[in-house]
Amino acid sequence: MTTKTPPAPQAKSKTKAGSAQSPDASAQKGARTAQKASPRKAAVTSKAVQARSREEWLALAPRMDALVTQYKVPAYIGSDPIQIPYRFADNPKTCELVAFITALLSYGRRDLIIETVTNLFRLTDNDPLNFLESFDPKRDAKLFQHFVYRFNKGPDLVFLWQRLQWAYREYGSLENLFTASIPEHTPQADRLKAGISCFTNALLSNESPRSYGLKFLFAHPDKGGACKRFNMFLRWMVRQDLEPGGKVDFGLWQTALKPSDLLVPLDTHIMKMNRNLRLSGRSDGSWQTAQEITDIFRLLCPEDPVKYDYALFGFSLDKRSPEEILAMRP
Repeated sequence: MTTKTPPAPQAKSKTKAGSAQSPDASAQKGARTAQKASPRKAAVTSKAVQARSREEWLALAPRMDALVTQYKVPAYIGSDPIQIPYRFADNPKTCELVAFITALLSYGRRDLIIETVTNLFRLTDNDPLNFLESFDPKRDAKLFQHFVYRFNKGPDLVFLWQRLQWAYREYGSLENLFTASIPEHTPQADRLKAGISCFTNALLSNESPRSYGLKFLFAHPDKGGACKRFNMFLRWMVRQDLEPGGKVDFGLWQTALKPSDLLVPLDTHIMKMNRNLRLSGRSDGSWQTAQEITDIFRLLCPEDPVKYDYALFGFSLDKRSPEEILAMRP
């Protein structure tokens, strides 16, 4: 196994990203402004969350576990972007590669994500690993000249293929790069954030993103964002799915992180549930909000907190009222 260390940080590139801010960045800026403008309101909200005792949270565990069993089932795969890496599940290395690209592009409507990423891999003759190994930007850039998906365009994809080619040539897998990126003596509790930060810096060659699309694609925890798509990718790779319910996540990564290290992928469904269940007193899509929600999940199941992502996501997707969870019998 290759154990190289990512290149030391170079001077930051003077190339500036596009002047437009991503929705994540705008939301973060707005949230910071709101916090400064109305600290009293934020304090009241936090106090409301703290009003639920540890015993009351623990009483929810059987109800939440029942929802995990209901929603974390193999049938879930057929309607979710995770179905795309499942098409390559017989080859772990290809599955990891496909899962990462799929996760990065997983924003917007799920049906459009699935259609877009499926078409993207058709451009590689459905052999993305072989395509990656032989990728030549001068020759192959034309394949992506018509690619457009919301904030991302063909040049963003060309850059992504180039950097992933570097990662696999130097480290053999994304897990190896992630592990090598974490500074020595990093406390276990900080490994997730440090890993995402340093992994992202390595893929970007320690430069600022070259375009608005790349800035959006490579969300960075040091900027305060929840990094929803990267945390979803890590859930796919790290969680060791066991019965009851059935296998959904792959559990391919064995050394980089433990399931207990993971952070909930903070999407609109989880935020909607948060407003009613008061898992966090925050209402912004930030890393801190995801951390506070995960802390409650960790209280219910320390060894596998993000399994509850399935419970709340499925519950919200079915348009069920969050109050039902509070009324459910244990």
